Amino acid sequence: MTTAQSGATTIPPPGPSVVTRPGSSGPAIVGRLVPWLFPVVAGVGGLLVIDVPLAAVLTYSVYFGCCVVLPGVLLLRATWRSTGNWAEDVGLGAAVGMAHQLLGWAIFTALGLQSWLVVWPLLALATFAVLPRLRQCRRIAAPAPLPVAWSWGLAICATLLVAFVTFTSMSDHKPPPDGTSYYQDLLFHLSMVHELMRSMPPQLPQVAGEPLEYHWFANADMAGAADITRLSPALVYFRLWLLPQAVVVLLVCAALARQVGNVWWTGVLAALIVVPTGSASLLSPSTTFSLVTGTAAAVFLVDALFRRTGGRGAWVLGAALAVVAGGSKPSTLPLLIGAVGLAALFVLIRDRKLPWRSVSAGLILVLAMLGTLRFVTGGTSGSGFQFLAIARFQAHYREITGDLSLRGTGGLLLPSLTSGDSTAIAGVAVMLGLILVSSAGLLTGCSLLLVRSTRRDPVAWLLVGALTAGWAGMLLVNHPSGGQQYFLRTVVPFAAAAAAWLVAVAFEGRSRRTMVLVSVSALALGVVYNEVTQPAALPSGASRVAQVEALARPLMEIAVLTALLVAGWLLTRRRWAGHRGLGLAVLVLVVTTLSLIDLARYSYVALRTDSDYRAASALVHPDEQAAALWLEAHAAASDVVVTGSWCLSAGPREPGCDARGYLVSGMAGRRTLIEGWAYTQRALATNGADGRMYWAQPSPWPDRVRLSLQVLTAPTAEVLTQVRRQYGVRWIYADRREGPVSTKLDELAVLRYQDGEVKIYEVGAR
Repeated sequence: MTTAQSGATTIPPPGPSVVTRPGSSGPAIVGRLVPWLFPVVAGVGGLLVIDVPLAAVLTYSVYFGCCVVLPGVLLLRATWRSTGNWAEDVGLGAAVGMAHQLLGWAIFTALGLQSWLVVWPLLALATFAVLPRLRQCRRIAAPAPLPVAWSWGLAICATLLVAFVTFTSMSDHKPPPDGTSYYQDLLFHLSMVHELMRSMPPQLPQVAGEPLEYHWFANADMAGAADITRLSPALVYFRLWLLPQAVVVLLVCAALARQVGNVWWTGVLAALIVVPTGSASLLSPSTTFSLVTGTAAAVFLVDALFRRTGGRGAWVLGAALAVVAGGSKPSTLPLLIGAVGLAALFVLIRDRKLPWRSVSAGLILVLAMLGTLRFVTGGTSGSGFQFLAIARFQAHYREITGDLSLRGTGGLLLPSLTSGDSTAIAGVAVMLGLILVSSAGLLTGCSLLLVRSTRRDPVAWLLVGALTAGWAGMLLVNHPSGGQQYFLRTVVPFAAAAAAWLVAVAFEGRSRRTMVLVSVSALALGVVYNEVTQPAALPSGASRVAQVEALARPLMEIAVLTALLVAGWLLTRRRWAGHRGLGLAVLVLVVTTLSLIDLARYSYVALRTDSDYRAASALVHPDEQAAALWLEAHAAASDVVVTGSWCLSAGPREPGCDARGYLVSGMAGRRTLIEGWAYTQRALATNGADGRMYWAQPSPWPDRVRLSLQVLTAPTAEVLTQVRRQYGVRWIYADRREGPVSTKLDELAVLRYQDGEVKIYEVGAR
């Protein structure tokens, strides 16, 4: 039976040598557009339910469509080519548009013209409207529309993801001033959005005058959106930015999967795999932004190295987006380097000559990584190397191993592996097994090298290279806050594309009946495995050995069940030779089913419970929020504030407190003389000193802490003059909950605001 007869219609990416079919009729076009109404309705309706004004939703939608997507699509077609269909053009075009917008933001902000940033996308649109040669980019010259089923599949995935994100993380984390407490990273990211609206290169908002060393490109994208829409940065970040990004993540992942698998439905399967993986994260916008730009970079690199349908434009866009991805998340470029490197090694061995194109691509990626580490992130964020350091973040690690050392410390081997304690070593081995099982979906793609047809394709080696680099990063990097987990989150698009390609190869030439039977069987097996893989409840007060045995029980049950299934499969395959190759498809679909079941379970629990984020250690009182918002409204964007709010807790300041407080720099959006320093490179570098984690270390700027305390508790005219002249301090945010506030401030500064325990003074206004 032919591929067309089996329903797996092959639609190669259109290129110069590809013969494409004519454009679709009107009804077919409408049929492809109708499915996309569902994610739009889900997104708009969900935002209205969580109290986002309709005017803000419409404003941001117009901005994203006209200032990001439309210029990006036109630039995509002018620089590279069209994919032949609007949906994939929109996905890849949005990624290109984000890079274009980031460049415009940098130029206009450096010139102090950020309020005129809207001119940048309008200039691009005008250029394409005026120049005759570029005017043709408005249309797809060689249409190669995807089946309507593709549109329905992607739209359903997008609807699920949009609804999930809206009614879990977004609804749980309310924007100021509606929250009662805030996850510390949210206010930290918000502080950078404010900062990136006023300066380029940016300063560290918690330490005015110091350079911002962080992967801040996602925050710059939000800053550009706020500059153009004139919406508040908090509303953009907490409510409006994430949903369009989530849809674009699915579109670029689907484009990569179809590019490598060369079958239309691989894009749908890849999107289905991506949905449960946390690809759209409110708490880590840098991960989301890097998935969009990094996956798009991979599409262009694959084309530049092995498909060669887009000319030099693929190199330009691939390099540009790789830089943006590296400035968004440091874990992205090592994956792309690993991908290109392994593919180059394969070509070298196969052809016995140096693959100069791959070498050039690798050099570009290495330079991009070194450049972003040097000029954007400023370093490794406290990361070192230690084999299996990720085990320290597993439940019950300390109880089982007895390893009480601080996370992020130690040598090249996990301390529990060198202790000579057999129980501890067995416990770590079991934890590693649980990690492998829970992330099995990010391993199945390596099976591309087991299939003869894909093993001969350098693109398969490219995908496996990315997977290998991702797992190596997760298992080898030692970060005090578990940052190594982001290697696996970043590798998701490559894993999804590889897995979908495996299924496409297994289903090639099969009848629809066979494909349905295999899919249903995989669904049933997924349900069975879900029951088997439920985490074991550790017996209270049990010995360490008993705890290890309880943790290992699901692994043993999985091993027995898998052995029985493999034995049965081998017997079946001998009897019916025509079934060979379907085993890998079953593996991929079972793992996908498990992920979807986990997503459904999590969604059910989240929707049935009141899961608003509340943390006693991060409590923010109404008067503190009101004062911060007053300061945002009345202080100039570049004003500097003295505050004592560097501790995460709202209680009195104490040495060794959790220095992740971002009330003034985040909620008020103003630079501070000193505030939470925990995420700075200097603080992260001291992790483990005196037996403390990085967030409990003393400030790397003790002189600023001393000055701030003196202003708040023992002010003099001389010290107020000093902070004003030396650091540009204009305001004092004095909160009596954080420590004593001297009444002399009433004499030395002008009281501008008072509510509850908070007073705000203006310095030098007398």
